[in-house]
Amino acid sequence: MSADFTLTGGEHNAFHTGLAIPVFSLRTEQSSGVGQFSDLKKLADFAKKTQMDVIQLLPINDTTTFMDWRDSYPYRAISVFALHPIYLDIHNFQPYYTKLQKQRLAEAEAELNELEQLDYERVLALKWQYAKFIYRKCAVKVKDTAAYLEFYEKNKNWLEPYAVFSYLRDKYKTADFTKWKTYASYSSDYYKQLQENKDAAKKLDLLIFVQYLLHQQLTDAVYYCHSLGIALKGDIAIGIAHDSVDAWTNPNLFHLEMQTGAPPDAFSMTGQNWGFPTYNWAEMAKENYDWWKKRLLAMAEYFDAYRLDHILGFFRIWEIPAEAIRGLLGQFSPALALSPEEIEQNYGIPFREWGIERFTEPFIKDWVIDEIFGRDNRDTVIQNFLNYKGHGNYEFNTSYNSQKKIERAPLADWLKEGLYILHENVIFLKDHTNDHLYHPRITFTSTISFREFGEDYKKRLEKLYNDYFYGRNDLIWQEEAYKKLPILKEATAMVACGEDLGMVPENVPDVMYRLGILRLIIERMPSDNSFVNPLQYAPYLSVVTTSSHDTSPLRAWWEEDYFRTQRYYNEIMGWQGAAPKQATVEIVKEIIGRHLSSNAMMVILPLQDWLALDEQLRKENPQSEQINIPSEPFHYWRYRLHCTIESLLENEEWTDFLARFVSAHRK
Repeated sequence: MSADFTLTGGEHNAFHTGLAIPVFSLRTEQSSGVGQFSDLKKLADFAKKTQMDVIQLLPINDTTTFMDWRDSYPYRAISVFALHPIYLDIHNFQPYYTKLQKQRLAEAEAELNELEQLDYERVLALKWQYAKFIYRKCAVKVKDTAAYLEFYEKNKNWLEPYAVFSYLRDKYKTADFTKWKTYASYSSDYYKQLQENKDAAKKLDLLIFVQYLLHQQLTDAVYYCHSLGIALKGDIAIGIAHDSVDAWTNPNLFHLEMQTGAPPDAFSMTGQNWGFPTYNWAEMAKENYDWWKKRLLAMAEYFDAYRLDHILGFFRIWEIPAEAIRGLLGQFSPALALSPEEIEQNYGIPFREWGIERFTEPFIKDWVIDEIFGRDNRDTVIQNFLNYKGHGNYEFNTSYNSQKKIERAPLADWLKEGLYILHENVIFLKDHTNDHLYHPRITFTSTISFREFGEDYKKRLEKLYNDYFYGRNDLIWQEEAYKKLPILKEATAMVACGEDLGMVPENVPDVMYRLGILRLIIERMPSDNSFVNPLQYAPYLSVVTTSSHDTSPLRAWWEEDYFRTQRYYNEIMGWQGAAPKQATVEIVKEIIGRHLSSNAMMVILPLQDWLALDEQLRKENPQSEQINIPSEPFHYWRYRLHCTIESLLENEEWTDFLARFVSAHRK
């Protein structure tokens, strides 16, 4: 690569500036309704012209699970190796199309590119329609080339299982491989068996051929970026889809009966449930983390640096039972669970004397039902969802004794929400591997169950809670990180950056520093939740940014909470008087200027926030520029730039300003 990303000891080397944007959000004159790998060339031209040298992307792997818009979620890959077919540049094959095909493609592109947002389903259908024609026209010739043969031979260990998985997914119309009859359990013989069927063989061949085209187009874009001195930073998702090639072929490496997520944080008060299986680290360790090393080596073919999504998951993961919908019923794994003796002796809580179920089963009484659902709905809730246990207590009936059962039922949203709250109205959760050990439920102090205790017992429970979540497990989490992260980091020459947001144990920054892994610092989200400007203390080994794909863009954040904005305006920016209702260009200049002047190795801002520096380039509605809303389990990832990259390049007055602005502030 052209840019120098080498870290040597603790020395301060180069400083880097960049932009972050998902590939699907790009818009160029050659787009077919979505950004594609070839569009990265135009983006590299823009970065070069504006004195930037890093382009950061979201995950680019194939996510085809539901076969509809829900697959727009880029963090649920069906293969950690396969690239997403939606990024194939079909426009590039114009010479092979008939006059009618060219005409129809032009019409489709004009219509899809006119849309403000991505129409995932229509675009993907268009890509596959033309990919099949390209295959019929070019496959025989392309497959005879040395480049294709080399690609196939090098990658067949994942290409063949991926092709078989995709074929069977389409055949059975589900990615849930447990429903694939005789194919439910993976066998390496399936590829050869299916090759004997002429129709199946062609479909397998098409899938592999498209992967080759994607590889070629992305490699070509990478080479072009490097020729300009532009580095590419990829994104490695913490999880994989439960219904994925990786889970199908290596079920021993995952806890398929569990779900990954995150405890409550700034993104969601009820926690997050990502639905991914958790990793079986013990099994992975037996293979010296070979699956991870192969995954990273595949990434290194295209990227010079990577963002390790949710690096906290390598310390401990938030593990949620399969029957839960929200994140509040999760527990950290690994973690030192509490025995009944420890709960009783160390904290004076009559755990067994009062009955363990008082602490571990949903606390449901008439007045609890009234508070959640309203007095008028009490009888309806009891008759349809509960059984009476005696002594004024209720329990869920078997039809609704899990959140998944409630989620599947045809109930009104307000009713589902109330029933979820009832399920979560507990103090302790049983350990996932030992029914005789217990974990405090995250944020149990906000439950109605907790409120029912006397003040003395509330204090005892609060002490237990704080001891457990803030210190008890730090050492074992640190040990877990040191088992995994050094091996992963040394697997490639890519620069490792960790996304360390959320409920961060105190020793995480030290571990990352010692391993040379860059931290992520978002000014509006200080790790200690204080109102202190973290840019003042940003270490060199860090990436600072104004916002991310999971947060509102800078201008939208400014308008969310006027009291907070006023404090920020006076205390962080140091400007006097009343804060403007909107983030003016002058305000954005000040904020971005301070980021650029930080000591961080990398300053990488979302392209939306860079565009906010110009009154004409910013969108009228700043909220429309948000990419993801983490609190929505199924969010449609469809944001696209409202202008083409070519139009930005042609705006020389602005690109010249931006180049001077970056150069003036960056060391």
